[in-house]
Amino acid sequence: MQFDILVKNACLIDGSGSPGRIRDLAVSGDAIAAVGDLGSCPAADVVDASGLCLCPGFIDIHAHSEFNVLLGAGRSKLMQGITTEVCGNCGLSAAPLLGMAREQRRAALAGFGLDPDWAIMAEFFDRVERTPLRTNIALLAGHGNLRGSVIGYGPQQAGAEQMEEMCALLEEAMECGCWGLSSGLIYPPGAFARADELARLAAVVKQYGGFYATHMRSEGDHLIEAVAEALEVGRRAGVPVQISHLKTMDRRNWHKLPEVLAMIEQARSAGLDVTVDRYPYCASSTGLDAHLPLWACEGGNAAELERLRDPAVRARILAELFARTPEEEIGATTMLARLAGEKNAHLQGRTLAEAADLRGQSAGEALCDLLIEERLDIDAIFFCMNEDNLRTILRQDWAMAGSDAAVRDTDGVLGRDMPHPRAFGTCARFLEITRDENLMPLEAAVGKMTRLPAERMGFRDRGLLAPGWRADLVLFDQAGVRDRATYAQPHCYPAGIRAVMVNGVWAVRDGACTGELPGRLLRK
Repeated sequence: MQFDILVKNACLIDGSGSPGRIRDLAVSGDAIAAVGDLGSCPAADVVDASGLCLCPGFIDIHAHSEFNVLLGAGRSKLMQGITTEVCGNCGLSAAPLLGMAREQRRAALAGFGLDPDWAIMAEFFDRVERTPLRTNIALLAGHGNLRGSVIGYGPQQAGAEQMEEMCALLEEAMECGCWGLSSGLIYPPGAFARADELARLAAVVKQYGGFYATHMRSEGDHLIEAVAEALEVGRRAGVPVQISHLKTMDRRNWHKLPEVLAMIEQARSAGLDVTVDRYPYCASSTGLDAHLPLWACEGGNAAELERLRDPAVRARILAELFARTPEEEIGATTMLARLAGEKNAHLQGRTLAEAADLRGQSAGEALCDLLIEERLDIDAIFFCMNEDNLRTILRQDWAMAGSDAAVRDTDGVLGRDMPHPRAFGTCARFLEITRDENLMPLEAAVGKMTRLPAERMGFRDRGLLAPGWRADLVLFDQAGVRDRATYAQPHCYPAGIRAVMVNGVWAVRDGACTGELPGRLLRK
């Protein structure tokens, strides 16, 4: 038979962990047709991959592209070899958007010219189905959306009727094809939920064979307690647990990693299906107001801004903040990545301390005033982690690589500001440090971006190179792969990623996008 595409003489790293071998791989339609010695077989398109590695397309288990894919076909994920993004993490999904959750999200998206024309998950799925995609997209349902839609952004606990409403909205999302439930327990409104609420909702997910992914309640001072809560939710609901971007934040907490790893190993030995993901960088990124104590954020954006404007309340906020971390350290380790308005856009890429000097203010006053001026719409990068801990986490058999980023681009609306370099370089950086530091065998590194996330998601036809599986492929130069994105210049595609195939179509070839948009919305 004649194949559509034949890739010859590649070192096949099939995702299983088996040693790489020189093999040929044939594609027909959107699936892998054959693997082996196929050099004499005819094909419409023959690619000689001598000296290159061929592996399954990378699966970004922790992505945030659910809104960005509606703004344009960004290239930053595809150009690093990602063929599938798992979106809706950290409790923040695209739907449901009802009540106060809708008000908050509409305000945040207004600066991008996007006004949500959907309310429930079925309507969002329809919107994505009509959107051209470079990569495949899989969606989680966000606990923050459920709570914000039903209860709002206050600290009150869910009553019986409210709990039923949240369960019904989650059932609707799972019926549509969501793959699980995510929580973001440092962010309002998810931060106000107790473990009982989380376990009740996770039990709904169990009925659909989904899993529970959590941005834990603390990744620093209360890290041990947060891990215990995550594991307890999984046990009570009987669902697999994915701990998002496992880390030890701030120097005073770096020593806690061995205890955390021991807790996870113990839970796994006792039968709990728990895995983790991590981006290969030592800086985090989220909203600048993550610095504020939780009580200052109760009630939504308007209430938060009112507190920042009140001199007495502001003084209390800063006193609590600086009791944990000195003002000088916060100023030096916080980088302003995105400011929504033109007035302060020149501060992007500067530390909070540098911005404060330019404004003639202290770091604390600049923090509060900038949040007011930008109506809280500021993203920041926080340099707070340890390189040794990062590598220890990545080496765990049950750890996988994930970007914790939304798709970006080098131009257009997705090419603005100063995003975390992980949006452009996560997969390349993981391969780079694996090679340069002998962190683990190449086959193991590839498995952490292919088979492991595919198993966690429950994908039955992606994540391995085998006949009948979907033809999501990455062709890369092991010796030349390199992350070129930096904190100062993040809009840089990596080196060494030669070609990327999505659903049997070359979306990247000879290191450049082909213009094809073969991505799909993946439903459970």
